Amino acid sequence: MSLQRLKFKIPPELAGKRLDDALVVLLSSKKAALSKAQARKLIVAGAVYLNGRRVRIASKPVIVGAEISAHVDFSRLETGAARSEQFREGWKMDSSSILFEDQWLIAVNKPAGLPTQPTIDEARLNLYAALQKFVRERDRDPNAYVGLHHRLDRDTSGVVLFTRSKEANPGVSDLFAKHLARKEYRALCSGHADLEVGSRFEVRNFLKRLPGKISRFGSARSGGDSAHTDFEVASKVSGGTWEMRCWPKTGRTHQIRVHLSELGLPILGDSAYGGKGGTRLMLHAAAIEFPHPLTGAKMRIESPIPDDFKELRKRLFE
Repeated sequence: MSLQRLKFKIPPELAGKRLDDALVVLLSSKKAALSKAQARKLIVAGAVYLNGRRVRIASKPVIVGAEISAHVDFSRLETGAARSEQFREGWKMDSSSILFEDQWLIAVNKPAGLPTQPTIDEARLNLYAALQKFVRERDRDPNAYVGLHHRLDRDTSGVVLFTRSKEANPGVSDLFAKHLARKEYRALCSGHADLEVGSRFEVRNFLKRLPGKISRFGSARSGGDSAHTDFEVASKVSGGTWEMRCWPKTGRTHQIRVHLSELGLPILGDSAYGGKGGTRLMLHAAAIEFPHPLTGAKMRIESPIPDDFKELRKRLFE
């Protein structure tokens, strides 16, 4: 079964209900059985829109007449365990995945192909659950705390910062809300542009979701959310292959992918935005810099370039 887009309007009898509760009832009217836990996963995964805007808060109350659209692939709900098992064969969370840790923070090296957070597949492995399990087993503390504050796309590799103490939550939330954290990405691209190695430039525009079943975004003349990325050409070859360094100043969905694609330099492996070649989306979160929210120390946490990225870069540029 392919992805379905289901649309509803909130009837009077569901006024004031939680969004996840309302979604269960509404889907049942389409003879599509969904548990409350699955409804929450849909919402957290960003598959539910309220009045045209994505909402990730399952407890959000709904009002009469509000429009809800949910993007659901019921076959994915059924096969998540098998896919999760496939991923486990090639990766396991261990101490080598930890890039930094103190009593307040922990930074982890996420492999490509692994979701950062729980998805609509209840059995599917994700980085947050894997880290929580690892920490609790390592520390022999079944209540050890791990807090999630930002995410990477499933097929993007690199550094993800979590909290180890609730005391750190307000400060880390501010890092991302106030753009105090500076993230650096590397991307391998193909295309043609009038740019030289070492040249730096920025893209500022507004992005909004494009119509269609597949979740894609593009620049908008009206509406949308402000998006700002700084770029540098790290290297290029005459055939139209590029390595870019990217510093997103805002955190819009698919921001770097859209900005590069609209420059005529789609990321290799990014089929959603015109990228060809590559064994996967060739985008890597290489570093994050920020003032430590508790000590004030200047932090820079780096994620090593993964083997598949290095191998493709060597083949293309050497």
